[in-house]
Amino acid sequence: MPIRDIAKPYIAQYKRSPVWVKVVSFLIISYIAFPIHIWDILFPWMAFSEDIFLAGVLLKLLHKYGSLPSEDKTTPSDIIKQIVKERKR
Repeated sequence: MPIRDIAKPYIAQYKRSPVWVKVVSFLIISYIAFPIHIWDILFPWMAFSEDIFLAGVLLKLLHKYGSLPSEDKTTPSDIIKQIVKERKR
């Protein structure tokens, strides 16, 4: 299963969410995509944890404001496990 198939429900949640959630999610994704963060310089031992935290905030926003009642809540670790499992195949 390619990553695009894994991302389909989250793309749909993004499209259904309000404008302010789209703006916040764009800012979070932009921050995560930028290679050097201020926290990486100040606290190098927690460099990856901020990205996981922000991914959790992003998923929570998308689930709360863009999901349908039948969709289940996913955590960042669930997505990482799913991607790693699919990459091993």
